Amino acid sequence: MKSSLTAELFSNPPALHGEGSQYWGLAWPALRWLEHNVEPGMATLETGAGSSTMMFAACGAEHEAVTPSADEAERIRAECERRGIPADKLRFRIGPSHEVLPAWEPRPLDLVLVDGAHGFPYPILDWWHVAPHVKVGGRILLDDAYMAPVGILVDYLGSRPAWRVEDAVGYRTVIVRKLADELPDFDWAGERVGRGLSFAYLPTARRARAALRHRVFSTPAGLAAVRFARRRAGFLFRN
Repeated sequence: MKSSLTAELFSNPPALHGEGSQYWGLAWPALRWLEHNVEPGMATLETGAGSSTMMFAACGAEHEAVTPSADEAERIRAECERRGIPADKLRFRIGPSHEVLPAWEPRPLDLVLVDGAHGFPYPILDWWHVAPHVKVGGRILLDDAYMAPVGILVDYLGSRPAWRVEDAVGYRTVIVRKLADELPDFDWAGERVGRGLSFAYLPTARRARAALRHRVFSTPAGLAAVRFARRRAGFLFRN
């Protein structure tokens, strides 16, 4: 039986971030989603880099990762080599995404992960630069969708006929599918966008649970409990 890379990373998270001392990976359900949905030869791109980059490479995607840190890119390549993950189809674009993407040589994309800078307006800029190059039928994953700068984008895309908010993976990551090529309207048509921290994209029951979970596990005591559980548990957290 083929082992799960998500499970391996969960059991032994690589210290890829914070000068090689920390792990800030994509939420485990979203990483598992990538493992099950990314196929060899898919054209993919992400803003941000980490365990998701390793997963794209392991799945055989033609992948580009945009990160401002060359050192981070080297740590990811080294970790891929250590784990036997082929990285011949992996390319890093070094620099902030708002500088890299306008100069990026575009190609048709099957899947994009937006998980770079989360301050306003960077998630929107990431989407703006890649959206025209996502194939009709292709998908964008918007991570940390409960944060207002990402939530604004989720709200907007949910109001457009050219996009469909399909699902939420776990409680942090929203999947959006492109249905048609469309340039946004030049005038505001009354769409409801803009909010604080919110899980409004989840069904009501999951929304309440996610809000409670976020409040608990974003505290120092909650994070310590997660670290303890990770050391003791032999299974992935359910979301």
